[in-house]
Amino acid sequence: MTYPRRWFGRLSLEVPPGLFADDEAPEACVAALTAVAPATLRIRMIELAGAADLSEILRRAGGGPPHQVLARGEAYVWPGLSAGMEGADRQTGYAFESDGQVWYGTLCVPDDLWNDYAPFLEGAMLSLDIGRRPVPTVPLFAGSAVPVISERAVLPDPVDWIRQRLAEMAEETVRLILDLRFEEAEAAVRRIDSDIYGANALADAYEAALQRNPSGPTLLDRAIFWAHSAYPEPHTAIEAEDYRAGAAARVARLRGIFRA
Repeated sequence: MTYPRRWFGRLSLEVPPGLFADDEAPEACVAALTAVAPATLRIRMIELAGAADLSEILRRAGGGPPHQVLARGEAYVWPGLSAGMEGADRQTGYAFESDGQVWYGTLCVPDDLWNDYAPFLEGAMLSLDIGRRPVPTVPLFAGSAVPVISERAVLPDPVDWIRQRLAEMAEETVRLILDLRFEEAEAAVRRIDSDIYGANALADAYEAALQRNPSGPTLLDRAIFWAHSAYPEPHTAIEAEDYRAGAAARVARLRGIFRA
């Protein structure tokens, strides 16, 4: 899954919900993210300083055996390295080199929260785009070749297809709902998408149907159900509160439409 990009100067990262700019990061960081929990990703730029290969950068920082990773920018794929690091919390270091400069990222998460936050922070790190095509000058490992930047394949977005199909059948969904054929309408939508996009399409359809028939109590009940269903599972307390507030506002709007 891809997420919207957040820009830090020319650098950008795909940032999922629940991650925020880290205002407490050191000034040397060129990009930094945090969560509500003490989980951070901080990226800074450092010089090669005579390192003959990228793995030497991670060894100097106290990293364990490195392995290759790929940063998928908007238009390219950039080979780099990551390694587990020494520290009180669980840490991973990341290194990507271009023109003798290294974009060095440190992911730091307490061990008991690692599975909750590390995958999202690592996903952000591995979406690194520096605003231009990287030009590696040193190999990843001693004795290997300098890595090659490849083009990022642009594949059809399945989400676009889902949204288009849901939009095409929106009016038919409303018609079925107005005919009180709720199960048929919901089944048709969920055949296209049984996840959050389908739930949002049904929430919109029930609200549209209620506007046309504001005196249907059963219609109101179904509209309220889908208003609450139109949000994903929250990852953080802030997300949970945002989703709760969004659902409450929509339910209030539905009750304002309804006429007994």
